[in-house]
Amino acid sequence: MSVASSTTPASLGIRTARRKPVTRRQKRDWLFAAGFLAPFMLLLMVFQYVPLLVMARNSIFDYSLLNPAAEKFVGLRNFTDMIDYDDAATSFGITFLFALGVVVFVIPVAFGLALFLNSKLPARGVVRTMIMLPVVTSTVVVATMWSFLLDPSNGLINGVLTIFGISNQPFLTSTSQALPALIAMTLWQQVGFGAILFLAGLQGLPADLSEAAKIDGATNRQILWNITIPLLSRTTLFVVVIMTVFSLQAFAPAFLMTQGGPQDSTNLIVYAIYNTAFIMQQAGYASALSVVLLVVVLIISAVQMALLRTRWNY
Repeated sequence: MSVASSTTPASLGIRTARRKPVTRRQKRDWLFAAGFLAPFMLLLMVFQYVPLLVMARNSIFDYSLLNPAAEKFVGLRNFTDMIDYDDAATSFGITFLFALGVVVFVIPVAFGLALFLNSKLPARGVVRTMIMLPVVTSTVVVATMWSFLLDPSNGLINGVLTIFGISNQPFLTSTSQALPALIAMTLWQQVGFGAILFLAGLQGLPADLSEAAKIDGATNRQILWNITIPLLSRTTLFVVVIMTVFSLQAFAPAFLMTQGGPQDSTNLIVYAIYNTAFIMQQAGYASALSVVLLVVVLIISAVQMALLRTRWNY
């Protein structure tokens, strides 16, 4: 017998791991898990992935919702029309400004509220409920309420400004104030959601790090800047991505409060898609806009996760 043939894992003292056979109980558990997951996966396929495929297919056709059978294959013309015409670029630009404004204001305000809620204050449950109430309120109700508040003639906000000697502001009818007004409304509604997420992150931080820093003489500001904020970077990443995706998909504020005006200053991309598909009856072009929006959201989310990815762990 040759040396090569006699050299086996057993002769070298190496134990080979044997794969354990799948037991009947494990098979039964897998079947139970598949049974519970099957309805959800079926609904996910029917109501999410299949519509995405249909949308991608429709983006290369030109047709009307009133007569979808008369569709015409146009290839990539719907996508090239976005470059030839300025409406898509304008809507995307306005949407990016809206998302940037929401994220820039929501993150610090939500973090400050979370620090306040994490402190020892009386009736914390009531305060948390008050902060979360706008989040669980319907966007239609919130938009309607803010439309009354921002009314240029007899709105509550203009009434308060009049007390301080400031003339009535046009707000939703001004090209320079309409978009900031929508950002303010979104901030008021969504800041509670971000605060609750930050609060959950704060309560999950190890307390021994802060206590050790206090023993070493660190101030509260130093603890906040050097310990709390770095350890909350994962929570911050989650809040930033969630708020960005939400803002890029915003529809109700533009639809209910401004109808994309004045002069398309609040023509958010989802409202533009709705207007293109159901008012202008250009469903193929609207599908192409939706495909581009999906790609943009995925790219922005991936870039945010790459830039904000943390090396801190606890």
